[in-house]
Amino acid sequence: MSIGTNIKKLRRERDITQEQLAELLHLTSSAVSQWETDRVLPDISYLPKLANIFRVSADTILGIDVEAKDARIEEIYDQVRELWCTGQREEAERLCREGLAEFPDAYILMEELAFNLSYSGDRAEQEESIALFERIRAGSNDEVAKNFAVGNLCDLYMKTGKPETAKQLAESVPTLIYTKQQCLRMTLRGAEWADEVRSQTAAEFDHFIWELRNLLTVFRGSHPLFTTEEVIVLWKKIITFVELFYEAGDYAFERQLIIEAHFRLAELYTSLGQPDTALDELEAMLEQIGIYDAYSDGLLGNHVILPKEKWPASLLVRPLGPDDARLAITVSNPSTENCAMEYLHKISDQTLDSLRENVRFRAVEARLRENARK
Repeated sequence: MSIGTNIKKLRRERDITQEQLAELLHLTSSAVSQWETDRVLPDISYLPKLANIFRVSADTILGIDVEAKDARIEEIYDQVRELWCTGQREEAERLCREGLAEFPDAYILMEELAFNLSYSGDRAEQEESIALFERIRAGSNDEVAKNFAVGNLCDLYMKTGKPETAKQLAESVPTLIYTKQQCLRMTLRGAEWADEVRSQTAAEFDHFIWELRNLLTVFRGSHPLFTTEEVIVLWKKIITFVELFYEAGDYAFERQLIIEAHFRLAELYTSLGQPDTALDELEAMLEQIGIYDAYSDGLLGNHVILPKEKWPASLLVRPLGPDDARLAITVSNPSTENCAMEYLHKISDQTLDSLRENVRFRAVEARLRENARK
């Protein structure tokens, strides 16, 4: 149906005369009549007003099949996620762009594209990511999507040298007493409540442990808060925390923290002139890399679904059954290199130069080179 026919149909369904509609829009009844006979198209500025009067979307007035549109967007989104999962970044990006060309207000595709561009070190792609997140923040009605956009924008503005813009944006975020998650928890009882609290505990641990890691890695030189010896203590705490939380020893992706901790400890002990202890840490790192690379085989790349058999069995994170929502969760790792390859690059850092001729160091390097994969 034409726009005029849609307006006439909706007006009659609401039992509104042409005169009444004209009065609500501060127009003449002749203007409404011209719309309904398709002699003149309504100015775009009247679409929100008409949508409000008829209590429908602007898409309905324009004659767009909303259900078909949503189904098509969902279909494209599923295809994009599958491409990310299989490491086909360029193809996924192309499909996102094609989807947005067809549906410019498909915020779910916009978010996918913006998020993946945000990982890029290319300035032009970072700026495009900013533009997309700003469109989501300005146009989306989904508060979660808008909040996600704001968080990413703060990070991107810092990366692109706009700290004041990042700070102003951060300060614009409203302070909430209760989050949606907290409110939903209040509606649960029994086993459902216990599982929600357990899941939240795991999420809070994950946030805490990675924030502690960030606290130690942002400053590669001297730390403004801690001495070298104190930084060593904190890296050892990270290992202890992970081991305590995952009592079954199945650390999953948290094993990356243990690997990094051993590497950083090797650097720190080297700086203190303790080569034997540094080499002990590198050998411990090598052992953990072997375990992690076997575990993460097939899971490198963006938005990969974690198979059931690779979920930890530790008490606070294990799935409760075959229908557990955790089994549908995806993990995101933008790198396609395995851990051996990553740390083969890292041990070339000059901070370990004094160890380089040691036979134990050469053995670690040789094992990493042997197992490195792209």
